[in-house]
Amino acid sequence: MNLAETRRVLAEAVAATDPRLQELLDYALEGGKGLRPTLVFLCARFGIYDALEAGRVAAAIELVHLASLVHDDILDGAAVRRNRPALYRAYGTVPAVLTGDYLFATAFGLLAKGKKAVLYTVTEAIRSMCSGEIGQLKGGLAGPEAYFTYIGQKTAALISAACRCGAILGRVKRNQQECLAQFGWHLGLAYQIVDDCLDLFGSPERMGKPCRQDLARGLLTLPVLRFLAVTPDAACWRERLARGLEAAEMEELVEAARGLGCDTYTAAVAADEVTRALTALDRLPVNPVQDELALLAARTLAPLEDPDCPAGYPGMTATG
Repeated sequence: MNLAETRRVLAEAVAATDPRLQELLDYALEGGKGLRPTLVFLCARFGIYDALEAGRVAAAIELVHLASLVHDDILDGAAVRRNRPALYRAYGTVPAVLTGDYLFATAFGLLAKGKKAVLYTVTEAIRSMCSGEIGQLKGGLAGPEAYFTYIGQKTAALISAACRCGAILGRVKRNQQECLAQFGWHLGLAYQIVDDCLDLFGSPERMGKPCRQDLARGLLTLPVLRFLAVTPDAACWRERLARGLEAAEMEELVEAARGLGCDTYTAAVAADEVTRALTALDRLPVNPVQDELALLAARTLAPLEDPDCPAGYPGMTATG
């Protein structure tokens, strides 16, 4: 799979005449894993596609993703992203907000040159992402159902959109588009569950950012929800979570959750989502690309299975 076209389009799309703006854009684009562009190209290969068009769409979806990270870091008060200061910490909140806006606008400029179905798909994914963030602003996540709704909107929606857009570009049949979109949806859920597990049980060195951040914000992710469901001290812990945990209390919760097997439980749920993703692939006509997508899905679980594997998608090609 060749992402050179995506990198070329990204470089051209964010070329600014203002040196200050260019510095901000370069900072925002550095270090991406390239998952979503990869999915666009892989899913397009189920049919016959135009590489230039796919490059524009892949770049646009990556820009949407990066813009959302810039804004999310501000909303969450996250200090670090990819082992360096978040954009707003490095350059200020106002420049960061405007950079995110610029990335969104650039993405839509690219999408406007192509198919309406692709534009609609990406727009709906962005609406879903915003709905998820607004929903969780109400505070915490009351239970597993609310959690899965949130991560579906926050993460799975755009990953699913990348797969659907690739299928649209490849001109595959509508039912096959749906299968690939479902693959992306469950892959996105698995990815976020793994990320949440690593945030609670992992280390900053592996994550590329501080850990326990969800816990610090009062966001109850799946491993914490599981802990509250199985610990005999649930009432006490809910009170402590409601008032906010000190650093020592967070470590106490992590060790208690690990002792009750909440890390293993969360990993199993992530594996179930990968299985659902693979089931969606099995409904497609036989195609060599299926093996590549299946391998990519399996890699989602690698950080939980191999302590030396960094978080994210090992072996993915960065697009900036």
